[in-house]
Amino acid sequence: MPVRISPSSDERGFTLIEVLVAVVIMAVGLLGMLQAINVAMEHNLRNQLRDEAVRVGENTMHELRRLPFDNITGTSTITVTRNMRGFSKPFLVERLYSPDPSITSDWRRINLSVRWDYRNVPYVHRVVTVKSR
Repeated sequence: MPVRISPSSDERGFTLIEVLVAVVIMAVGLLGMLQAINVAMEHNLRNQLRDEAVRVGENTMHELRRLPFDNITGTSTITVTRNMRGFSKPFLVERLYSPDPSITSDWRRINLSVRWDYRNVPYVHRVVTVKSR
C-alpha cells in the first residue's frame, strides 16, 4: 500500500500564482504613481514657463516706462531667451505703442504681448499700461 503524505497545516508560504498576482497588483499601482508624477512635473513646468513670461513682460514694461514720452512710437518685436531646467526657452515679446484716443494726446498706451509655446500649444501673456507726457 502506497504511503500518502498529506501537507501539514503548519506549512506556510505563497504559491507561485499568489506571488504573480501580487506582482501584477504592485506593478499597476506603481505605474499609476509614475503617471501622477509625470502629470505633476508637466504642470510644474508649464507654471514655471508662465511665471518666466510674466517676469519677461514686467521687466520689458519697466524698461519701456523709463523711456522719454516722445520715444514711445511704433511697434517692435524681440525674442528673449531664458534658460530653464537646463534648456533655452525663447519668448517672443511684441510691443505696440499707440496714442490713446479715449484719453488725450498727452497719453500713450503701451501694449505688450509675451508669447511662447509648450508642447506645440501657444500661450500669451499681455500687459497694458499708459504713459503720460
